[in-house]
Amino acid sequence: MKKYILDFTIVKFKVVVKSIIKEDYRINQIIEWIYTKKAATFDEFTNISKELREELKKRFTLRSLKIVKKEQSIIDGTIRYTFQTIDKKYFFAVFLPANGKNSVCISSQIGCPVSCAFCLSGKVKLTRNLTKGEILEQILQIENDIKERISGVLFMGMGEPTINLNNITLVLTSLLSNKEFGIGKRHITLSSVGNVPAIKKLADDNFGIRLALSLHAVNEKQRKKLIPNNFGFSIEDILNAGRYYLKKTKSRLTIEYILVNGINDSPADAHKLARLIRNHELLNPNVWVNLIPFNPIDGVDLQAPKEASIQKFKNILKLNVIIVNIRQAKGADISAACGQLGY
Repeated sequence: MKKYILDFTIVKFKVVVKSIIKEDYRINQIIEWIYTKKAATFDEFTNISKELREELKKRFTLRSLKIVKKEQSIIDGTIRYTFQTIDKKYFFAVFLPANGKNSVCISSQIGCPVSCAFCLSGKVKLTRNLTKGEILEQILQIENDIKERISGVLFMGMGEPTINLNNITLVLTSLLSNKEFGIGKRHITLSSVGNVPAIKKLADDNFGIRLALSLHAVNEKQRKKLIPNNFGFSIEDILNAGRYYLKKTKSRLTIEYILVNGINDSPADAHKLARLIRNHELLNPNVWVNLIPFNPIDGVDLQAPKEASIQKFKNILKLNVIIVNIRQAKGADISAACGQLGY
């Protein structure tokens, strides 16, 4: 059976191909074709002999995903991709254009076990983790499609990345490597609903990427309503893990807070969030709050917040010396905005 080439680390790949390629420089040429030149087929490896290319074809698969649907927003140019895996499963990724500083929002699982009330991905039953190669191939396929380089990666697509931590760790190594993707650690953000042990492990591994904590509530009753499967960790546990990550990595920590009308968007909620941040020693220039107005989705009985509520919430946080940003929805007309990635 053919091996999926993107699932190998460079170290492992060099070991595997030694039986057919003795020269290190030749192996390095192949690695360059895969990651730097982003070749989609072995036939594109033009400085490799035809015989060797045929041998590679026999032993390896270079691409495992197929783009089966592509939708582009007429509002902001955002593109939503539907990928199909070899085992006929479907998941999504989103291209976010930004004047040359292009980002992708990629998936880490097929389906999601967290079942957030405000997120369509949570309505899709978890099928399996994506492999290292499947996660990385999303970026390569999108780069080839748009004919531009991706300079930022958001692990905010379908799935909870920290449940797939072994593969995510391999992916981060590849993204940060100058021989592979060469993306700076400040341009990579991983979002977690609050898997505390995994957050601490990421901190200890010290990749230095940015962490986004999906908090979304100021008390446990609110959070249980919005995030039914919260891994059993309290708001206190999650914020303590965030502080640990901040101290270990010195990287930016973002607290994600989705605003839902009548549930968590009151002035009292804003004051409580400010107290939580202060009490957990998170008043820090490297700590930001991202306010995310709920994006309506079919079949979900939640309402978007009123504009006045959003601004009042933001102003209360600012008065408490908290850095706050209101995230603008991208690709809402093609169901590519936050919470809309589902079937």
